This record gives sequence, C-alpha cells and structure tokens, in this order.
Amino acid sequence: MPRMPRIKKTHDVFLSHGLELAGKAKAIAQEFCDAGLTVFDVSEVNPAYDVMEEMWQALAESWAVVVLMKTGTMPPFVAVEIGAASAWNKPVYVLMEGKGEYHLPLDISQHKVFKLSEVGKVIEAIRHGLKPMSEEQREILKEAYHTLGVPADRLFQEPNSIERLRRVLSKDAHTDVPGERIMQELLRLRKAGKLPKLQRGKSK
Repeated sequence: MPRMPRIKKTHDVFLSHGLELAGKAKAIAQEFCDAGLTVFDVSEVNPAYDVMEEMWQALAESWAVVVLMKTGTMPPFVAVEIGAASAWNKPVYVLMEGKGEYHLPLDISQHKVFKLSEVGKVIEAIRHGLKPMSEEQREILKEAYHTLGVPADRLFQEPNSIERLRRVLSKDAHTDVPGERIMQELLRLRKAGKLPKLQRGKSK
C-alpha cells in the first residue's frame, strides 16, 4: 500500500499550469486566497515529499480545478490533470492568457473558459458551489459510507456507489449534493481521522 501523502490541509482549488506560467499562477493563487479559498499549487510542494502522490491527493480532494493556459501547446501533464478532473466530475475552469492559437491535446469545449482578466467570475462560481455540509449531514454521510462498505479510494472507480451515497443524503438529509462534493467530503473526513473504518472483507 502506498505511503499516505503529507499534505496537512485540504484545498478548495487545484491550480494547474505549465512551468512557464508559475509567476502568473502565484498571483492568481493569491487572488483565490484573498477570496477565502485554499489553493494547491504543485510548485509549492516541499521537494522532500512525494510530489506526485501529494499532487494526486490534492487533485482528488479539491472541489474545483482551475487551469491557467497561454497560447501554444498545452503541457501533457496539464492535459492529464484535466482528464482526471473530468473523470471525477469536478468543475474545471480554464483561464486563458493572451490571444492567439491554442494547440490542445484534448477537447476543452465541455469546460468553462474565461479570459485571465475574468478570474473574479471564476472565484464567484467556485464560492457558489462550495456549500458546506452541516454536522447532521456529515453524520448521515458517514453512516451511509459505513453501510456501503466501499473504501473511499475505490469510490472513484465506482460511480454507482457514489450515486447510492447521493441518494441516501437526498432522502435522509434532505439535500442534493453532487458526487464530487461527496467524494471531497469523504476524503477530508479521512484526513481528519473521522471517517468510519470499514470491516476487513466487508467491501465488495
């Protein structure tokens, strides 16, 4: 089993960008922080840690992914991060810098694209989607997770199981929470040591 990452805080936003945009990414990250959102930027990870492991953990936990792009070719690892976020049904917001031709290895038409100057609109969209769960809703989620018996790491590959959790919350907690928000909450509960331990052999 791989070593658990050492990220000590959870993140609202995963900021994806090429190395050439590191300076602008830092300024964009500060705008998110000033708005009260926590941001993960891989360039800030301590090199003594397992960078890839911490990056994937942060991507899994984050509510939304913000991609900073410039004209030219998208770095392959940025395309991978967008693909993973799409597979996990996370909101993806693309901030485009400058005018010109973009050479993209994947179709981003399904995602919301903004000019770099419109970062305020992205912040508002993310803040609108981040509605915190109440303690009662968290308790119902933890009980449903324990009853389901599927480890949090496996839920990403089992959308039907996530849908079952969503239906329980809708019925018992009277709230309609999207699947990506449920996964984020489960991962945060696990990091805080508050996620129920499943009995060995119970999961399918």
